Amino acid sequence: MAAPQPTRARAIALNVLVALVACGQVLCVLELAGAPLPKPGVVLGTESVIVVTCAIVGALRGKREPAAMRPWAFAGLAMWIVWGSLYFGAAKITDPPNARTFSDSILARTPLVPAFTPLYLGVHVFSMIPYCLLPEQRLLRRYLLGNMLLVFLSAILWVVLPVRLDRPPFSAEIPGFGAWLLRGVYSGDPTTNCFPSAHCAVAVYSASGMRFASRRMFAWGIVSATLICISTVMTKQHYVADVFAGAVFAALAAYAVGRSQRRSAPQPSR
Repeated sequence: MAAPQPTRARAIALNVLVALVACGQVLCVLELAGAPLPKPGVVLGTESVIVVTCAIVGALRGKREPAAMRPWAFAGLAMWIVWGSLYFGAAKITDPPNARTFSDSILARTPLVPAFTPLYLGVHVFSMIPYCLLPEQRLLRRYLLGNMLLVFLSAILWVVLPVRLDRPPFSAEIPGFGAWLLRGVYSGDPTTNCFPSAHCAVAVYSASGMRFASRRMFAWGIVSATLICISTVMTKQHYVADVFAGAVFAALAAYAVGRSQRRSAPQPSR
C-alpha cells in the first residue's frame, strides 16, 4: 500500500483565511479615510477574486505536510459551527425583556461607526487561523481544548446571566459598505448573549495561539484581535464590560494551555 501523500490543505486554508481578515481590515481603513467604495456586490466580487488568488498561491507554494495534518484545516470551521449553535441556542432559551442591562457611560459616549463592521465580522474567520498555523498536533489539540472551554463557558453564562444590549436607531439610508453589513448584523443577531463577549474572547485567544507559530503572525494577530475588540464597541454590539470579560477569559485560557504545554513538553536529558 502506498504511503499517504503530503498535502497543502492547511496552506490553502491559511491563505484564504488571512486574505479574508486582511480584506476586512483594508475595507475598514478605506471607509474611515473617506474613500468611496463601490456597491456591495462589486466589493464582495473583488474580495472573492483576491481570496481565490491566495488559495491558488497556497496550493502552489504552501508548505507540504503529512496527510494526518489535513483534518486540522477544517477543525476551525467545525468549532465555529459549535460556537454558532450554542450562541443561537442560548438566545432561544433566554427572555430578552427580562435580561439585565448595564449602565455603560463609555459606550454611551462612543459614536456608532458602521465602517468597523468588516473588522467585527472578521473574527469568524480569524478564529480559524491557528488551526491552519500551529505546527504540531500536540499544540493543536491543546489549543482546541482551550477554544472549547471558552465557548462552552460563555454559553453557560449567557443562559445563567442573560444580558441585553438594545441597539441604537440606525437609518436604512446611511451609505457605505460597513453600514450595509451592519444592517444585516442588526437584523439577524440576537440582542442577548452579551456577557461575556465570546467574540472578543475568541479573537484574543486566537491571537495568543499564534505565539507558537511565528513572531510576524503573532504580532499581526495581536493587532487584529485588538481591532476586533475595538470594533465590537464601535458597532454597539457589546458593552465595554463584555469586551473586558471576554479578553480576561481568553488570557486565562491561554495561560492554562501554555502552562499545560510546558508541563507536557519533553524534558532535556541531563
